[in-house]
Amino acid sequence: MSAHPDDPHGHGGHDVRPVRDYVAIILILTVITFLEIGPLFEWYNLPASVLIVMSLAKFVLVVAFFMHLADDHSFFTQVFFGPLVGAVLMVMVLMLLFNSYVPSPTKDAFAVQERHWTNYSGECSSWLRSHVSNRWYCASPAVNTERLYAEYVPRTAGGSAAAPALDFAGLTDAEKQDKLYELGEKLYSGKGGCAACHQANGAGIPGAFPPLAGSDYKGFLDPVEHARIIVHGLNGEIVVNGVTYNGAMQAFGALSDDEIAAIATYERNAWGNSHGLVTPEQVASIR
Repeated sequence: MSAHPDDPHGHGGHDVRPVRDYVAIILILTVITFLEIGPLFEWYNLPASVLIVMSLAKFVLVVAFFMHLADDHSFFTQVFFGPLVGAVLMVMVLMLLFNSYVPSPTKDAFAVQERHWTNYSGECSSWLRSHVSNRWYCASPAVNTERLYAEYVPRTAGGSAAAPALDFAGLTDAEKQDKLYELGEKLYSGKGGCAACHQANGAGIPGAFPPLAGSDYKGFLDPVEHARIIVHGLNGEIVVNGVTYNGAMQAFGALSDDEIAAIATYERNAWGNSHGLVTPEQVASIR
């Protein structure tokens, strides 16, 4: 069969590209695909903009080279450009709707994760953005600490929560403080749920939740009053660092004396604070 007059080479109007070009493109597509898969398994996080650019690059490579769009008349390129832009906009809208522009939600503390707007179905009077994942979560009403406690602490045969006891025998006050601080650091962002409101860096949320870092609140500076706030909660108007707060903090009395002492000690000595320790005995005295 003879070649068409407008196609003297007999290739359907397309130039023949060397095999090495297609091999190179296949390798590029493989690398891009591998990079796109990483965030799905939380090997690493990539900004949404980077993922969109990589997807576009794959799309263009496939259409332009494997479908020979690059070798066709410019009219086809112009026709193709419109749907491509529409597809990009559609993907961006879907990512906005499904909150895909933010880091993995599993980076948040458990108390925050369960209150993400996609998970929380209860009434909420205050929505905040997590400083870790940038996801909206319900910050009020307060976290149910009894349920969190039961979720995190192993159960004994009798069904009661088995809170770990700290052994301070023979330790100096400095060593006790170090031991409490270590446990408190884990509880602050975990079972205690403190980071959900006061944030992992202790900065709080201006106007909503007072800061713990550099706080001048007298109830925070006094160790017994600090323990009392954690055990019994706090309601009403207070002034911290010149800012007025008028909210409610739920009581965390379901936690053990050791755990409350550990949380308070951590808060009193993290983020540049240096207010000393709170002992389990002080916590027990105000129950």
